[in-house]
Formats: sequence, structure tokens, C-alpha cells
Amino acid sequence: TSHGVVWRGRPTQIIEQYLAWANQYQEDRITIFYDSMSNNTRMMADAIAQGIHEVDPGVAVKIFNVARHDKNEILAPVFRSKGILVGSSPMNNVMMPTVAGMLEEITGLRFRNKRASAFGSYGWTGGAVDRIQTRLMDAGFDISPSLKSKWRPDGVALAECREQGR
Repeated sequence: TSHGVVWRGRPTQIIEQYLAWANQYQEDRITIFYDSMSNNTRMMADAIAQGIHEVDPGVAVKIFNVARHDKNEILAPVFRSKGILVGSSPMNNVMMPTVAGMLEEITGLRFRNKRASAFGSYGWTGGAVDRIQTRLMDAGFDISPSLKSKWRPDGVALAECREQGR
């Protein structure tokens, strides 16, 4: 019993479900996850989600702050999503450690036929976004252009985020 449920009635249903999950499974949803030092990247995540909903309110969008959620709360929606957006402010010119850890987990899952993109705010250099984008490409995602905002996103930057979501 420590291995899970025993399927006594119509056991082929779970086999059929596993076959569907193993065949590049995705639903009409997008997962956004990020970490932010001063909430600037969070503002970008919210604006991107707004842009997605402006084009198609039927798309389920989930936003997660990696520092506040368990990795499994994020990985399950990533699995179900047709695309992900990953954001981070820079820390020593690289992405936040929490985001790096999530990307490591995701790379091991070898997702295929999913779109991805990076975003984030920065002060001096935008190295975090570039590294996230490279990591997503290495993980096998179909890449969309990344988005950077210098300092706190103003009205123009937030409009660019909404456009990115669209």
C-alpha cells in the first residue's frame, strides 16, 4: 500500500492516463514563477498575466513566488501548462538561487512541446534574465523573446509586460 492506490475496477484507466501524460501532455494554461528582491519582478509577472487574460480569458494563469511556495506546488502546474514564464531579479549578476533550483528540477523532467520565456527587472546588469533564457533553451523549451525592465517598472515597462503576455 505504500506504492499508492490499487486500481481494482477498470485498471486500464490509469494506464491510459499515464500514456496521455507521457505524450507531451498540456492543458490550456500558463504558469508564471519568479523571485524578486524588491517586488519589481512581481509587478512584471502580474502585468504579463494581465496581458494573457486580455487576449484569452479562458487560459488559466497561475503565478507563484518561488520563495513562498513548495516546489511541488509549482512543478505540477508547469507539467500541465502549455507554456511557462520565469522571472528573477539578479543576485550577483545571476538569477536568484530559488529560481535556479526550480530550473534545475524542470530540466530533469525533460518537457517537450512547451513554450517558455524569461523576464525580470534589474539595476545595473540584466544577467539573470539572460541566464534564465539560456537555461530554458537548454531544458528543451521552445523559446519566446525575453523581457527586461531597468529598476522599478513604470507605466511604459508595464505596458511592455502586458504586450509580452499578449
